[in-house]
Amino acid sequence: MRFNIHNSNPLCPMGANLQMANESDTGIAVGGLGRTIASAIVNFNKAAVGPNCINMVAAKPGTNSVNFPVYSKIALAQVTNGSAGAEGAEDANFSPGITTTANNTVVLRHTISTTVTDLANFGNDDALMVNAGAQLGNAVAAEFDQHVADVGDGFGTSIGSSTTSMSFKTLMDGVGTLESNSAPRPYNAMLHPLQVYGEYGLSGEVGQVAAQQASGAFGNNSVGDQIVQTGFITQVGGVSVFNSPNINATSDQHKGFLSSKGAIGGAFVDQGGGSFIELRTDRLEREASTLLVANGYWAITLCNDTYGVTVHTESS
Repeated sequence: MRFNIHNSNPLCPMGANLQMANESDTGIAVGGLGRTIASAIVNFNKAAVGPNCINMVAAKPGTNSVNFPVYSKIALAQVTNGSAGAEGAEDANFSPGITTTANNTVVLRHTISTTVTDLANFGNDDALMVNAGAQLGNAVAAEFDQHVADVGDGFGTSIGSSTTSMSFKTLMDGVGTLESNSAPRPYNAMLHPLQVYGEYGLSGEVGQVAAQQASGAFGNNSVGDQIVQTGFITQVGGVSVFNSPNINATSDQHKGFLSSKGAIGGAFVDQGGGSFIELRTDRLEREASTLLVANGYWAITLCNDTYGVTVHTESS
């Protein structure tokens, strides 16, 4: 995920060796105080998976909302079949009634901020300002994924159960449901890492000895080779697979989802280059500190319930 950075004070650049603490000069960000340190290990949330799985639409300049029109399905019975000798006959099903439902989605602000003291800046030998700013933006992006996961958890149709592992069969059951509902491809699955990896995940399909309810479907093919060689599962059975730790969990179970992009809509304000997140700084001279703020502008909505299924599986 790319973050757009705005610096309101040229005297406080976002350059190298600027550092940050939260509210005090001691006890916060003390890992680099007065020491020579190695490269920082920044604990990021895995984020910005959701935009790949939904219909992202930017609000037009001068507006703060997006309208997602949902078209009703026309039944096959509305098609008139001609008969020999009756050419030119009037269409008995003229004007079947094409209707749309307007789903107006208003973009909201989602934010997180922290204060950086000058004393902490001077006392840390780490790019603390840069790392902390990235973490704030990453946290906002993770919140976006959580909002997408919440909608995916609420689809009217669910596959799997609390005792079902994430097998190839489970995935194909979902594909069958979407195909039956005429959901347009491509399909995307947003799953928890434990639904993808481990004994109860899709990776259990690798090998001749199947784990849990797996059938060894990936034992001798390119998908199995992909998992073994790279550790990633990117596409299975025509479904693009994404994993996020922000998927909803209950005890030893997780609820991801499988959908067509038209199932969920994401309205956002474009901060430049398609990014919905911005990072801003503001100098607080009286406090001898700098304020870091990460803003995200979006709203997630359910557009077509029949174009998605919740994937409920056991994961440990």
